[in-house]
Amino acid sequence: MTLKLLDMATFKAIPMAQKLALMGLVVVAIAALFYFLVESPYQEDLGVLRVEIGKMDEEIKTNRAKVAHLDELKRVHAQLQQQLAKNQEQLPPEEEVAMLLKQISDLGQRIGLNFKLWKPGTRAEDSSKLFVRLPVSVEMSGGYHTLALFFDRIGKLPRIINVSKIKMGNGKTERGNISIQTSFELTAFASPSEAMLAQAAAAEKAKADAASSAPAKK
Repeated sequence: MTLKLLDMATFKAIPMAQKLALMGLVVVAIAALFYFLVESPYQEDLGVLRVEIGKMDEEIKTNRAKVAHLDELKRVHAQLQQQLAKNQEQLPPEEEVAMLLKQISDLGQRIGLNFKLWKPGTRAEDSSKLFVRLPVSVEMSGGYHTLALFFDRIGKLPRIINVSKIKMGNGKTERGNISIQTSFELTAFASPSEAMLAQAAAAEKAKADAASSAPAKK
């Protein structure tokens, strides 16, 4: 996205309350777009593709004798696999998320933002088992344009990053510039690590074994 900045002379003439309201609207709009245009559709697409690929796998197995039909099934199956691979390119392996978050932090510092808090939250696995959420609580301060630039750069990253729970404080003058204290939650999405998948599978097996070995109620 491209942010159209106001003429500086006009911007300086706007009262402080209106500046804060304007900046708040811009940031909230960016966060809303992240969710409605990226996160929500992406979750649905991954789930649908997984289901379709599973159906194709079963159909290929039961139609191996039908060579003509089998070739068509393989072609469609390959297309679905390519689409799934394309979507999953936006999901880094869980082990790489720390580096991704560091790149985001470095970006903010590079453009002049002052980070007050960078606190990783609790890992949350989606019910689909296709991806995990890795949240970070962030507090930082910076100028209007710098904050807007930071959120714009995040939106253009090839990985899926969501920004939510945005709160903006009053503007303060620091070294002749207006600085806004801002807090929000930054959430990175990743493919579950092999170790985590193995742990989940073991837990499910143990649960199933315990249920099957439990004495029947009379």
